[in-house]
Amino acid sequence: MSRSPDAKEDPVECPLCMEPLEIDDINFFPCTCGYQICRFCWHRIRTDENGLCPACRKPYPEDPAVYKPLSQEELQRIKNEKKQKQNERKQKISENRKHLASVRVVQKNLVFVVGLSQRLADPEVLKRPEYFGKFGKIHKVVINNSTSYAGSQGPSASAYVTYIRSEDALRAIQCVNNVVVDGRTLKASLGTTKYCSYFLKNMQCPKPDCMYLHELGDEAASFTKEEMQAGKHQEYEQKLLQELYKLNPNFLQLSTGSVDKNKNKVTPLQ
Repeated sequence: MSRSPDAKEDPVECPLCMEPLEIDDINFFPCTCGYQICRFCWHRIRTDENGLCPACRKPYPEDPAVYKPLSQEELQRIKNEKKQKQNERKQKISENRKHLASVRVVQKNLVFVVGLSQRLADPEVLKRPEYFGKFGKIHKVVINNSTSYAGSQGPSASAYVTYIRSEDALRAIQCVNNVVVDGRTLKASLGTTKYCSYFLKNMQCPKPDCMYLHELGDEAASFTKEEMQAGKHQEYEQKLLQELYKLNPNFLQLSTGSVDKNKNKVTPLQ
């Protein structure tokens, strides 16, 4: 009547409380009919309820019909096997996620803007109503001063502006891209995010404010580096924009800013 603890890979559950059986309960059969429950439920039925087997309705005997406690060697062997299976499962998940290291996922509510002058390279400045704050409610602004975009207009900073709503991010991109501010031409697009290295290793990330992905992103919004070099992510952005136009042709006018009647757009950055 007893079963081998490693007969099944999936844990056996108690049919009453639906909790996985403890290792010591694997060979615990309190009734002669062979109906298996955990020792906790057996004790509860005998002390607080009618003391009858839920399956055959016979009174439970004073001692369990079959109970063969596992030896220390068996317990240790089962624990080692369980740990090994967990490690193998983690390793398999890590192997399956390896390819994600080169994947970038477009974030629908994240604007990536380059060409910022030092005057604008400040989160509080960019949040103002006359700048990115005019397009919608902002969740976070992160400035990247370490990236110098050298060129005819000189070094400049970049920023990641995270909006609460995705349509606000698209509105900001439409109104900011190619606008000249402080003698520099701004370039704006939807930002991308990579997967957290801890997620790729199937480990718990220790950083509470980690900005990288910890779950699988939308497949349609995921692109390899080669696909991004081919402009696939830009095609995806245009598709989102077209879909938004279909739903609301006047979405560019939904800002608190003024409207340029000639271009039918919200007035861009001052």
